[in-house]
Amino acid sequence: MATSDSQDQILEAVMSVIMREGVSGASMRTVAEEADVSVGLLSYHFDDKDSLIAAAYERAANRLLDVTTEAVASVEGSEDRIQAWIRAPFIDEFLSADYLGLRVSLWAVARVNDKIAEVEQQLYGPYADGLADLIAEVRTQESRADIVDRVTDILVVQNGLWLNHARYANLTDLERGLKRCEAIALG
Repeated sequence: MATSDSQDQILEAVMSVIMREGVSGASMRTVAEEADVSVGLLSYHFDDKDSLIAAAYERAANRLLDVTTEAVASVEGSEDRIQAWIRAPFIDEFLSADYLGLRVSLWAVARVNDKIAEVEQQLYGPYADGLADLIAEVRTQESRADIVDRVTDILVVQNGLWLNHARYANLTDLERGLKRCEAIALG
């Protein structure tokens, strides 16, 4: 989705509000104040709070996918590309407490809001499918269903690593977990 400068400003503001106050604090008025725009301009770009939250979720997910795709493009060899895909979400930008707060808030609202859940599913697919495609290059004899199971296991561990790192910031634990993800993918 191409965005205008004012939409970018609004989306950055909604993510800041969610990081600071959670989804419940991200009212149209609060976001407009944070973005230093009128509620009218905000409403021009986004019909309601759900549309605003959905756009924020899309922006956060697309940023993660972009970083991951760029990491894979910079390496050669199937196993190295899998490793790059698995490790890309664990850079400083995504390991910050603020970013984790944003993701947890967005995950939580997706569990109770059908519109946000739909956006989550649309964005989850390309990430999971990209990793499955990379694994399929290495595990050529394995069924797609088994590869999808591997991807699911990796994503579960990755999400746990994010949470664990946010709580304890232990790089040794993070590295061990990333190696475990690589073993799931390649082993």
